[in-house]
Amino acid sequence: MKNKILTAVVVILLGGVVIWRMATSPTSNFARYFARDNSSSTEESSEASQNSNNSDDNSKDDTTTDVTKISGFTSEEGSGSESGGDNSSSSNNGSSSSDNNSNNGSSSNNTNSTNNGNNSSDKNNNNSGKNNSKSISLPYTIASTGMKIKSIGQYSGSFVEDGSDKSVSNVLSIVVTNTSGKDLQYGEIKLKAGSKTATFKLTNVPSGKSVLALETSGMKYSSGTNYTYAEATYAQTNMSMNSGKVSVSTEDSKVTIKNISGKDLGTVYVYYKNLDKSGAYLGGITYRVKFDDVKKGDTLTQSTKHFSKSNSKIIMVDTEN
Repeated sequence: MKNKILTAVVVILLGGVVIWRMATSPTSNFARYFARDNSSSTEESSEASQNSNNSDDNSKDDTTTDVTKISGFTSEEGSGSESGGDNSSSSNNGSSSSDNNSNNGSSSNNTNSTNNGNNSSDKNNNNSGKNNSKSISLPYTIASTGMKIKSIGQYSGSFVEDGSDKSVSNVLSIVVTNTSGKDLQYGEIKLKAGSKTATFKLTNVPSGKSVLALETSGMKYSSGTNYTYAEATYAQTNMSMNSGKVSVSTEDSKVTIKNISGKDLGTVYVYYKNLDKSGAYLGGITYRVKFDDVKKGDTLTQSTKHFSKSNSKIIMVDTEN
């Protein structure tokens, strides 16, 4: 009787060892089934963690821009220094449209571009969760977007956001840094300012760089207003200079391209932003210079309205072919 019981125990133990080896063997179907199931769960957990915690191994912060030196900008006094943490969640809408530019009132050779959809590679379009109860304590990180609001205040000077450059005073403005490891192709931040909604639009912000964004309608800054986060949308990409196809040179307000690709390129766009002496980009706006029908070996020059060799920076070159 004892021998039978001992034999049964040994069989059970051996069976357990066999099952364990099947489950851990990398070549077994049994192991692959559970690895696939667990891997899927792990990926979902990781993605959710990134969406809620903005955990980006390549995250970058701007340590060079001095907010106090931004021309025409006065930051709000008494802003908190505590991080707002991760204050919204985000869902990926999976848009991958290309060459869908929204241009706001300028000539075809020197247009203001939101570049919302240009350069379609490696891009995520997202819509953050709404949350109207989050009061802003600066700096305020909008979760998963990489956008960090570093300062709120007022701006007086040229209104650049619509390309008009009209003189304005005391316009509600924010300083935003793209802390993600990718370039910010498009970003829109909405804040509740009392009973009003303030909207700020950002385009083509390189990773680790800051922007002084003016409220798009020119809303006036009001001292003592309690600003709360409402919602945000964003799209990330990797901006390319296409240096293997096009070489770019500048002189004063002129931009010159040379087609070095060995083939016809069709339409070529050169995108640039203007820099403040503080190191921040002035305005969420991006300007672009358009070159039509660029043939093999062509060298073409365009005069621009907003480019300046001393304070403009070319951030992207895009080609039709």
